Amino acid sequence: MAWKLLKSEIILENQFLKVHKDRCEKTDGSIVENYYTVERPNVAIIAAFTPEMDLVMIKQYRHPVRSTDYEIPAGFIEPFEKDIAEAAKRELLEETGYEAESLEKIQETFSSAGFMSNHVNFFIGFNAKKIAEQKLDDNEELEVAVTPWPEALKLLEQEKVKDLGSVTAILLAKNYLARGKVAK
Repeated sequence: MAWKLLKSEIILENQFLKVHKDRCEKTDGSIVENYYTVERPNVAIIAAFTPEMDLVMIKQYRHPVRSTDYEIPAGFIEPFEKDIAEAAKRELLEETGYEAESLEKIQETFSSAGFMSNHVNFFIGFNAKKIAEQKLDDNEELEVAVTPWPEALKLLEQEKVKDLGSVTAILLAKNYLARGKVAK
């Protein structure tokens, strides 16, 4: 059921994404003239819990939606990073200054399979402790919000967590914890 790629042209490229304009042949032989695909780096999203089972969250302004909301720490996996768990640890440390004693990948999804090519890797971590100061990128401005788990769930219910990756991370963590999983 895979389409045949007949032609691909990059029409926009910067440090965050590439936009491809593709010409494809469907399995029935018909031609799709202009299929646009956004290529972005893969992502790690980390639901990290402190020894007290507080969730390490961030509060961040997001310019495209002109909103400041609660999120789960996340970031791009650099092309040179082959160990995505190490990339997840790096992102957690850079954004929050926290390091988790244990970290486990719990799910992998696509960002938006209809037009984006990247994978989203969800991690859960336990016994997270602050060991450093934040090392934010130039385009980041955020504050760390260590939140009791029941309060984090309320923030989700109150729609104060709107980022799809963060919503998914909290729900995956909730399911993980409901199965009786605990820190290793």
